[in-house]
Amino acid sequence: MPPKDIPALNGRTIRCLLFDVGETLWTRQDDAKWDAVAHAGNLRALTLLRQHCNSPIPANTDETLLGQQLRTAIDKHARNMIIQTPYREPNGVAAVGTALAELDLPAVDTELAAAIFEAMRMRIPESRALFEDCLATLAELQRRGFLLGVVTNRMHGSAAFLEDMRLMGLLDYFAVPHIAVSADLGIRKPAPEIFLYVLNALGVPPQEAAMVGDGLRTDVAGAQQLGTFSIWIPQRRVQTNTLTGARYVSDDQLLAQVRHHEGQKYAQMLSDIKPDLIIARLSDLLDIFVKAGSP
Repeated sequence: MPPKDIPALNGRTIRCLLFDVGETLWTRQDDAKWDAVAHAGNLRALTLLRQHCNSPIPANTDETLLGQQLRTAIDKHARNMIIQTPYREPNGVAAVGTALAELDLPAVDTELAAAIFEAMRMRIPESRALFEDCLATLAELQRRGFLLGVVTNRMHGSAAFLEDMRLMGLLDYFAVPHIAVSADLGIRKPAPEIFLYVLNALGVPPQEAAMVGDGLRTDVAGAQQLGTFSIWIPQRRVQTNTLTGARYVSDDQLLAQVRHHEGQKYAQMLSDIKPDLIIARLSDLLDIFVKAGSP
């Protein structure tokens, strides 16, 4: 099949494709599985509190409710940190401390807060599922000569994240030096440095790369500020509403939070973001990128 004619691609040489992960390569499992994995993490965190705190949680406490309240509070405080410093990775350990205080739970030292934060990690193979066309699309792009990388905002990274990538079959396509995780680098999309981390490792200038993701501000605008071709895959819930029109709404909770914080000024910034290309699924890339380096 000949490549589709994409005006914004005319004259461009693309040798590298960068990917977000959540809602791009994988999506959440069904609600029951998601809730079960979250609940297990919540109980691990409360067990640590019971074992190590001088002021133990009362034995008659509703642990399901308390665990969910703790997770919600940690997420809230982490989001607030992102709103205040959007390019900086939030301090999960500090978010745990603030959440515990908000819920009148015992104060903990930094080491225990870090252990609680890690205990609440939702492992990817247990809580997410790859899109059906994910591995086949990556394999074909690799066969066609494209270099592949990952640029993702995640509060949990490190060796456990890479192990999850391996278990999902993704390290067959992404070498570890070509994976940038905000939790490990301390910077978040749309900061240009997190994109450049991978591009420099691949030896590819930004103008010869394309970024594929579901976030308008993070993936699309972040890539465009470097001159990188931006490809937006709207989340499935967005696609059920519309895939047409010149303006697009935020597709994640963080954007809504930041827009509310910034008021009309941020709303105008968001309205000016327009992807270079919109696709419905990963396999659509195969109709566009036929051979690496072809203009």
